[in-house]
Amino acid sequence: MIGTSVSEVTKMTTGIENSEAVESIFGCCPSFHDAEVHSILLTRDRASSPQMDVAIQHWQMTSEVDSKGFYVLKKHTLTTLRFFEITDLHLAGFNHQNVLLDLEISETAESESSFAVSMPTSYGCQASFKCKRIKVLSAVPYQKT
Repeated sequence: MIGTSVSEVTKMTTGIENSEAVESIFGCCPSFHDAEVHSILLTRDRASSPQMDVAIQHWQMTSEVDSKGFYVLKKHTLTTLRFFEITDLHLAGFNHQNVLLDLEISETAESESSFAVSMPTSYGCQASFKCKRIKVLSAVPYQKT
């Protein structure tokens, strides 16, 4: 996935820990186009460098159309990613919806960071940063309440 967005490949970077939790649901690396960021948690303590957990609701769009003319969406999932040792964080626009254009992760050649992450937006939250490690904490079915 070097230099490409997550939605343009069929497998997440092998450096993303526990990526099989997401890939087992979708059969490949899913698209995060139009996905919604539900929460962002920034933490740090004396024992660890800054880290960020991001919960993202995403799904699989099918070619089926419902009675109202909308594409049928399946496999609604809430995936939580943890980014370790984040640096150069730019975060803006968090609001009531937070729709992503995509989730772009690329490996870097820098000794300070292993990944460059970009979350461009079509509405609401956007972010970019670098980090040392990425782990999928969970990928669970999501139902609107």
